[in-house]
Amino acid sequence: MKTEESNNNGKLSRNDVRVLARSALLQLFEPLTDFVIDAGLSTSDLYLILRHAAVRRIASRQLEVSRRINISGIAATTGIPRAEISRILKFTDKKSDKATGSHQQSTNRILAAWHEEPKFTTPNGEPADLKIYGRGPTFDLLVKRHGRGIPTRAVLDELVRAHAVDLLPSQRIRARTPLAIHSGISPHMIKTFGDRAAELIDTLVSNMRSPDKLRFVASISGSTVSSSELPLFRREISNKGSGFLADVKEGLNQSGSRSRRGHSNKVSVTIFYHESDSTKTSGTSTLRRRNLRRQP
Repeated sequence: MKTEESNNNGKLSRNDVRVLARSALLQLFEPLTDFVIDAGLSTSDLYLILRHAAVRRIASRQLEVSRRINISGIAATTGIPRAEISRILKFTDKKSDKATGSHQQSTNRILAAWHEEPKFTTPNGEPADLKIYGRGPTFDLLVKRHGRGIPTRAVLDELVRAHAVDLLPSQRIRARTPLAIHSGISPHMIKTFGDRAAELIDTLVSNMRSPDKLRFVASISGSTVSSSELPLFRREISNKGSGFLADVKEGLNQSGSRSRRGHSNKVSVTIFYHESDSTKTSGTSTLRRRNLRRQP
């Protein structure tokens, strides 16, 4: 029985490609997970969105070649059942974006119940300040009803980390927001993230698939800058990058005015600057976990 090995000329075997691809996707999904969680989504949302994206992408590729969608072909490529593929293709973007309770983050499911169930709200319908433990409507009871077995303290820690609740000195908890989302998230930032990340990934994938038609991607890495010099370095990169993009835009405008009558392609140029976060790589935290006591 033949085994698959790397060729002597340096080409990768299919197995090598899969192993390296899994490693690359893990590397990609780690920062993507930050966006998913900060935007109030769950990993179940991410899984369903990936399935939708796979079906729509392959369907688009089929239309480019044969002008018809082959559901069986999509199923063969993705492993997604044909019935599910049919449902996905019938959905509009708005219909497919509806979240269900089963796909919510547990923290957001708990926050939703806190804002909606009369047992945990004030007479005017606002979320009540809840004791953590004890009798009656408590945070512990709320978590047991809607947390699906997750320990109360673990839920509390995550809500505090997300700044969705305040832990009061009286050992009561006050809800701050109906969703555990990062305070920096805004509609504009979400759209910018989607546009820029999609363009970058599309460019890198295109370069892998068509090495004879490479689109320009270049970077420098491995350099270090002291923390005291970072603000100046960021400002310098921003100024130089803005100047370069202004020159490119002027050139594109001149080119566009000459080719309005003929066929043209939409192009974009993005410059980004990246730095590693020392607080993430060090594995240390400055936050101290507060001990809580059960009340009768």
